[in-house]
Parts: sequence; structure tokens; C-alpha cells
Amino acid sequence: MKTYYRGEHAKNYNRTWATFSQKTHDVTLSLIDFALVQQVASREKRAPRFLDVGCGTGLLLERFVRLIPQAEVYGIDGSEEMLLQAQCLLEDDPHAHLIQGTLSAGAIADLPYAPASFDIITCTNTLHYLQDPVGIIRELKQLLAPQGQFVVEDYARRSFPFPWRLFEWIIKRNDPQHIRAYTLSEAREFCRQAGVEVIASRTFTVDVVWHGWALCTRVSN
Repeated sequence: MKTYYRGEHAKNYNRTWATFSQKTHDVTLSLIDFALVQQVASREKRAPRFLDVGCGTGLLLERFVRLIPQAEVYGIDGSEEMLLQAQCLLEDDPHAHLIQGTLSAGAIADLPYAPASFDIITCTNTLHYLQDPVGIIRELKQLLAPQGQFVVEDYARRSFPFPWRLFEWIIKRNDPQHIRAYTLSEAREFCRQAGVEVIASRTFTVDVVWHGWALCTRVSN
């Protein structure tokens, strides 16, 4: 299958999307209650556990490691070339675990992770690739430990006067796996249908072209 995340696009990803990645990851991290993560892990006498779904080159995982060095971090991505870069970035961390896998409903259930495994699950800049966002959110929530947090972030579909139809046509020409970008309201509805409660959300601007949204859900019991 033709994909954007191969060859020169994969090789140059971190440089091409440096500002975009920095901003979107900043927003993602701002929604996470790290004090709660530490409290839960300390109470259970274990290291905090993070999963980044669609981890790409590992930039967000590396930031998790800097914030909580003792954390066990896990990443899954469909691109072998992106994962090779993530492996290089995290090669000095014995607590980093990366696998190549498909992000689709049904396939998530086949991942080598037990239910209630993770304190934090993130899914950034990935929702626009998913055939069944509701199904995948529903399956991912099963991997959250009690009081676990799930943050979803993506770039936003924009309204008039921005020429979104033309813009998205150009995106699909360059990135054939792109399906559809969503608004924050649509993402909140996906979460409602998947049976998860949104506890925090925000919209943000990367630059004049890219706008985004992020939301956080939490497992209460």
C-alpha cells in the first residue's frame, strides 16, 4: 500500500514536521495529570506505563521518558521506517518497547498487551487515518488501568472561508491513507459512542494552515 511514511518522507519527517510535532505534543502533554499517574503507580508499587498508538519516530515517547525516567514506555506504529528512527531515539532506554502493528478495530485486541495495562494512552495525529474511530477508541479503553488517562489529538477540519475541500484533496494526493479530518465536536461524539467520558479538551493553532484539537478521557474505577 502506498503510504506517506516511507522513503524520503519518513527519513525527513522529524525535520519537516518539527514545529507541528512540538506544538501538538505540547498540547497532548498539557492534558495529562502526571501527578495522578505517579500516585497510582506508587500506590501499586510499580513503574508508570505509557502507550503511544501511532508513535511514529518516537518523539512523544522520548518526552515521556524525560518527564518520568523510570516509566515503561510502549509504542506501536504501522511504518517500519518510522519505527527504526524511534528505536534509534530510544535505544539507550531499557524500558522502551516498540512494535509494528495495524491500527484497526479488531487488530487492537490482538496486540500483546493485557487489559488494564496502561496509565496513559496517547493517540496523536492519527485519527484521520482510522476506518473505525469509535471501534478503536472502544478497544483502547480496555487497555487503560483504573484511573488511567487516554488523550486523543489530531489536526482539525476547518470551516469556510478556509478552502478545506481543496486542502484535503491535496493532502490525499500526498498521503493516500488519509481518510478524513474531524472537528473536536465529532471527536467528542466518537468518545461518547465508545463509552468514554471526556474530562478535558482544547483547540489550538499551530500556524495559519494547521489548527488542531485534543481531548482527554479517564477511567474512573
